[in-house]
Amino acid sequence: MNVERKIGPTAAESYMSALLDNGIKYVFANAGTDFAPIIEGLVRMKSQGVEAPEFVTVPHENVAMAMAQGYSKVTHEASAVMVHVNVGTANCICGLMNAARDNVPVLLAAGRTPLTETGHAGSRDSSIHWTQENFDQAGIVREHVKWDYELRAGQPVNTIVARALDIAMTEPRGPVYLSLPREVLGDELADPGPKPRPRKHGSLTPAPALTGIEQAADWIAGAEAPLIVAGRSGRLPGAFEALGELALEHALPVVNSALSANIATSHPMWLGMINPSALAAADVIVVLDSAVPWIPKAVRLRDDVKLIHVAHDPFFSRIPFRGYQIDLALAGDPVLALIMLREALRTKANAHRTRFDARRKCVAERRAKFDEARGAALKQAMNARPMSTIAVAHALNQVKARNAIISEELGVPLTFLDMEEPNCFLSTSSGALGMGIGQALGAKLAAPDRQVIATIGDGSYMFGCPTPTHFVQRSENLPTLTMIMNNSQWYAVRSATLRMYPSGHASRTNALPVVSLTPSPDYEKIVETCGGYGERVEDPEKLVPAIERAFKKMEDGIAVTLNVITADRAPL
Repeated sequence: MNVERKIGPTAAESYMSALLDNGIKYVFANAGTDFAPIIEGLVRMKSQGVEAPEFVTVPHENVAMAMAQGYSKVTHEASAVMVHVNVGTANCICGLMNAARDNVPVLLAAGRTPLTETGHAGSRDSSIHWTQENFDQAGIVREHVKWDYELRAGQPVNTIVARALDIAMTEPRGPVYLSLPREVLGDELADPGPKPRPRKHGSLTPAPALTGIEQAADWIAGAEAPLIVAGRSGRLPGAFEALGELALEHALPVVNSALSANIATSHPMWLGMINPSALAAADVIVVLDSAVPWIPKAVRLRDDVKLIHVAHDPFFSRIPFRGYQIDLALAGDPVLALIMLREALRTKANAHRTRFDARRKCVAERRAKFDEARGAALKQAMNARPMSTIAVAHALNQVKARNAIISEELGVPLTFLDMEEPNCFLSTSSGALGMGIGQALGAKLAAPDRQVIATIGDGSYMFGCPTPTHFVQRSENLPTLTMIMNNSQWYAVRSATLRMYPSGHASRTNALPVVSLTPSPDYEKIVETCGGYGERVEDPEKLVPAIERAFKKMEDGIAVTLNVITADRAPL
């Protein structure tokens, strides 16, 4: 029996209008049979002059999730993905893990296989509509989202979309999930609910308690060797500048515990990545928005050290087990905490001027040694064959724009990159590989006038679904540079094995099981199948000219891949 729907606006059309009304400009989409009301609605809305978000066709869900996160990290806004029922949802899991751990606000929507066998225009009409049904489709993702829901018939779509985005954008931010049954999407919706009010999504971020700020300032002012361990605070608007000002004014050295540009790499108070000696010397440690500030079994802290943890959730309650000790937990906006600490320390500076001057002199000496060590490592790297990733970072520094965006995934070491502006370095912290190249595309969509460079390992490149990625580069005119650090192995797996068994059998073997990625593919040729340009680079002296050629190609709208043959990944 044929069942015709009514001719009024459908829930699918109302859903797309609700997305646009709530600030969603793009939906990164991978379609299936459940998309029929969406596709019909898009065509109908266009014919009637009704605006809708732009649906970007992404031929793999992993890439769609990566693009959404790159877009959100650059814009600081929520992004949206829509995929196909349970199978599309399953392909999003790694991306959701990254979004959850990186606090990225992504609205992931998925169709749901038709609920009925007969009686509706959207009832089941394909064999997969039986085999693709789950008892609890949202159960696939519930571990990794802040909220999940399934749209029911007649419900106000505007209200549900606004609620989803409010939850996603409330700190700690994170992904949310909405399932959309096909019959419900195809039904006429008489009342989509009220339009959103003119406010930003999410709750206002609370400031840390003043009593806590005063206590922290007292400890820091009286410290001989304070240390700030910065995690991912640099991704927050204003944090890059606020940390730089606080550190400079009050002689506070900063080290990174995560791959995030929290402070300018030329800043006199920046001392690179976390190291045991810096931690061992510190009498006050401020852990700034870091889930993993150090590896406990590799570090010994002073018995009298004071530990201050600052984050929206300083206990990182979504991590099942985490045993870091805390003397003072400051919950609230890390940016406000930095500003408030700076002001509180100003009132104490005169009384501690001699101590501050001594700290500044000490940090200057440590920075000089740090620069000397970097210079020595670079000098050695320039003569290395195969190429060192340090040499790759040096080459990038010579030719990239000051505001170029680097999407990093086991590619080049942050310690050797010049990062002088905020929001120029994107990474991920959950360990679900394959986000780097797709994240770069989302960043390019958000910042079309900036250079965007993905620096990734060869294993990460394969995880990133390169053919769908290069397809989107061409179809959406997103010319990015992909630089593959090709050492023909899972270096992370090799190094983990040697850390656990430094004197074991594996330490005496060059070719380890399930580590080698040889014979290595001609990665530079994959992009050519999608109209891009590729080169293989083995000589460090030829890398700068290759990058310069890449940038010229990108100016002409052509995506580029450089297959850079490297040795083992350099230490960060």
